Amino acid sequence: MTPEKRKKTTKLLSLAVMSAAFLVFIGWFFDIGVLKSISPAWVSMKITTAIAFVLSAIILYFIARAVEGDFDIAQVALSITSLLIILLMGTLFFSAVLEIRTGVEELFIKETAAAPMSVIPGRPSIPTMLNFLLIAGAGILTTLNPANLRMKLKVIGIIIGFVGLIAVIGYIINMPVLYYYVEGINTALACHTAALFMVIGIGFLCL
Repeated sequence: MTPEKRKKTTKLLSLAVMSAAFLVFIGWFFDIGVLKSISPAWVSMKITTAIAFVLSAIILYFIARAVEGDFDIAQVALSITSLLIILLMGTLFFSAVLEIRTGVEELFIKETAAAPMSVIPGRPSIPTMLNFLLIAGAGILTTLNPANLRMKLKVIGIIIGFVGLIAVIGYIINMPVLYYYVEGINTALACHTAALFMVIGIGFLCL
């Protein structure tokens, strides 16, 4: 695949991620279960996760633009979206570590206390938070040093994709520990969250 086709593929993947995140929004706002969690027995993709996927799709798209040489516009977009992800997922991560509630978990929509495989309703899995922080890191690295990105994006893409792949395997063989569910300690990583992380990982590898 030529470099031009790889960049085009990355942009298409970013649009696919954004479209999937908007479907999850629709699922939450109109209470469509299959869009929120695919199966009633599985954990839902949290609304904060869907927001972070929209921001991540923007990051992926503008990293591709920066690699193409359109750096000025990309720098502004990457700075804003990376900061928003760090604020959102950083707050959730420290709330999980410190075992406190910040209110971010109930941003826009409040999840029921009986939500399956969720330690705190509305709070995503810790691997989800860390993956998004890695994506934000990729955006920041692009703004700081766009000339030496290739290996960094490759490593970030492999990590993000691998986290998603392990979770997907866990769903296939019905082994909750592989999708990071530890009862009372960590919320499971949603199946479609895992799939989208794989898509983003492929996007980074294409760059």
